[in-house]
Amino acid sequence: LEPEQTVCCALSGGADSVCLLRCLLELRPVLGITITAVHVNHHLRGAESERDRAFCQQLCAGLGVRLAVYDVNPAARAAQEHCSEELAARECRYAAFAQVQADWIATAHTASDNLETAVHRLVRGASLHGLTAIPPKNGRFLRPLLRVTRRQVEQYLESLGQTYVTDSTNLTDAYTRNRIRHQVIPALEQLNPSVERTVSYTLRSLRREDDFLHQQAQAAYAKCHTGKNTLSGLETLHEALQFRCIAMLLEETGISCEAPLLERLAALARQGGRWNLSGAVYAVGKSGTLTIETVQLPEPLPEAIPLQMGENRLFSGFVLHARLETVSPAENVANIHKKFANACLDYDKIKNSLLIRNRQPGDYFVLDETGRTQKLKQYFVNEKILKEQRDTIPLVADGAHILWIVGYRISAYYKVSSTTKTILEIQYYGGREDNE
Repeated sequence: LEPEQTVCCALSGGADSVCLLRCLLELRPVLGITITAVHVNHHLRGAESERDRAFCQQLCAGLGVRLAVYDVNPAARAAQEHCSEELAARECRYAAFAQVQADWIATAHTASDNLETAVHRLVRGASLHGLTAIPPKNGRFLRPLLRVTRRQVEQYLESLGQTYVTDSTNLTDAYTRNRIRHQVIPALEQLNPSVERTVSYTLRSLRREDDFLHQQAQAAYAKCHTGKNTLSGLETLHEALQFRCIAMLLEETGISCEAPLLERLAALARQGGRWNLSGAVYAVGKSGTLTIETVQLPEPLPEAIPLQMGENRLFSGFVLHARLETVSPAENVANIHKKFANACLDYDKIKNSLLIRNRQPGDYFVLDETGRTQKLKQYFVNEKILKEQRDTIPLVADGAHILWIVGYRISAYYKVSSTTKTILEIQYYGGREDNE
């Protein structure tokens, strides 16, 4: 902090935020700073929310601190954005903070909060960056109490004779974080009574290493980012830097990433191929290069088209090419699957004329060798295929039985086996080229 700067304390009225305000006021003459406060009324707890607002107003009036109060409506936001009230409340809170006129905004996260956050993220799954939990500084947000435990907060307030309010929702186990606080943390404290301080040191160590890796990744990204939405030379990097560079590429193109996707795309860059990321956006790997590209989506077929040998032109730029090939008894079936780039089907099992069409109610395919089936609609949901894309994906169908969801997967019933005598090979030009 620089002299004459303004620090605004995010004040809920709870023990942590009241402690933070009192600490900042003690530091005010030492640092030569101005202290203000902000209270966000979420209106989620009825009379209790009004009690908290009144307490903060009375507290700031008694301490001579200018207080800004913002009224927000998380319930309406949750309904509009189809998210939890907890997430909506956080978004409303930070939207209110964005309106605050101050150099810094101080929030009252403690070492106890940091431990709870680390456990929460560990359970849900997180990268190294995620496991560093709450940063001490993020933009203009400061967390001065991040090395202070909740017990120390309560002892400090008791020494001052300072009162505070308690959020009744913190006493229930309705939220995951509360269950961690009430059930998991006490169990950890039985193993190590100083677990809050121990984990605090660990998180600071992880944060230093994460910062170092981030710097290395930025330098590597600058070298590998050889073209628009393209990374080259990934194979020369340590795997940790590969993953971070791929994550940076996805972030640049506006695509959210998770650990399984990063692993898949790193493998894609090594092995080559194409993977659908979202809608018409694909990741394409070739010889250590990874590119994010948008491809032309097919249009819905005006009507079903009988599949014929040779070219089947669906519309401009999209072609299905079908041909038959006889398999000699001595030929290795595993090599057959590697030989063809698209769909290889057991022609001997096809009894009716095949159609190329878009989806219809009742469409299904066989999942595996046990004969289990799955509705096409459920497959699209499971694969997170956008609704507007589902009506454009070409299908090779025998009645309601889908032999090939073009570019995605084939029905297990029609897979080539050791008894196959004739193979129907179909190549698709203009879309995905996965071979499942």
